[in-house]
Amino acid sequence: MARLLGFLKLFRKDLLIMLMAMRHPGTPKAIKGMMVAALIYLLSPVDFIPDTIPLLGLLDDAVILPAAVCGLLQLLPYRVRQDSEERAWQLERRLPYLLLGASLVVFLWVLLLIWALYSLIFK
Repeated sequence: MARLLGFLKLFRKDLLIMLMAMRHPGTPKAIKGMMVAALIYLLSPVDFIPDTIPLLGLLDDAVILPAAVCGLLQLLPYRVRQDSEERAWQLERRLPYLLLGASLVVFLWVLLLIWALYSLIFK
């Protein structure tokens, strides 16, 4: 279990680095395009193995995105990767606060929606 959590934490850092690299002006357009293609594949309902097959359907999604991120990180120019790692580290320190803020906003929107529905139905 500890190895799995360690892998997920490592992948989160790599994903943050890749997202920062996508915003970096020095990142080659081909790498940006390949990362967008990997994300589109992840969100696309068309897969190599259909998601309706239990466990195997999710396996291709669980393999393709990490493999794409790791491979594309290796293709990044050194300076871009270094800058992206620094920006990802800064973002990672603030991530718990950003998630807390986002959760609070979603909670308030849900409360507003419930209040609006209650007002429409019972008044």
